[in-house]
Amino acid sequence: MTAKQFPLKGYTLPLTPQGRSSIVEPPPWYYGGEVMQLVFRTDAKRAKKLIPPPLEMGPEPGKGIVWFVEWVSVSESNPELAFINPERAVYQECLVMIQCSFRGEPGYIVPYIWVDNDFTLMRGFVQGFPKKLARIYRTKLSELNPKIGGKRVGAKIKGICEAHGERIVEGSLVFTRQAVASELPSVRFYLMRHFPDIENPAKPAVHELAISQISDVRVADVWAGDADLKFFESAVEEVAALAPVEMLGGFFHSMGLTITGGKVVYKYR
Repeated sequence: MTAKQFPLKGYTLPLTPQGRSSIVEPPPWYYGGEVMQLVFRTDAKRAKKLIPPPLEMGPEPGKGIVWFVEWVSVSESNPELAFINPERAVYQECLVMIQCSFRGEPGYIVPYIWVDNDFTLMRGFVQGFPKKLARIYRTKLSELNPKIGGKRVGAKIKGICEAHGERIVEGSLVFTRQAVASELPSVRFYLMRHFPDIENPAKPAVHELAISQISDVRVADVWAGDADLKFFESAVEEVAALAPVEMLGGFFHSMGLTITGGKVVYKYR
């Protein structure tokens, strides 16, 4: 049976007669949101354990970044999702990345990432982000709240990620000055696409290294500040091994981008 003859439609499961029920719609995917970036340095030997060949250590061994983000995201095939189903289009994310390089090109691998929505969980698996479900919270600044206030020198925000009854990540930022987009770390994601083989658990059906194809990146309203970051011990998570030995600062900004898909750069099989 050819793809044209197959009766069910969809980009991901579930496949249905009309194809409307897929957890994820096909790219392009459009994103907009507010990002808190916390830049840190961890023990280089511990970081190296999370960087599989052919990836190598980056030019700044042990450098890492944590993002706490609130995204609103829609697709080309469903651009009205944020209006029709805002509970699906808006989600929170906590992402841990470690600097690496591939054939001399610096970037970041994402060993840990948590989200609070099923469609972005599945979309992460498609791209190569190892997403897990969690509850994620972040301070909301408000110009009209007399006790909180808006973005200004001295403003304070905190992000918390908790899962399975445990606090996993906690980060904070105290604004010290306005900044410009050129000060932000340059981020290129190297992603591990891995899907097990149902017949042979020891041999994955898909095991490859990919990069996201990102366009139309826009950044606005950038603030820099003093950052703090904690990874907590857990019965099921291993992120505490990346405990910061030094904080390198942090940023808060608005961001928009488009992901048109990905490109496989290495196959393990």
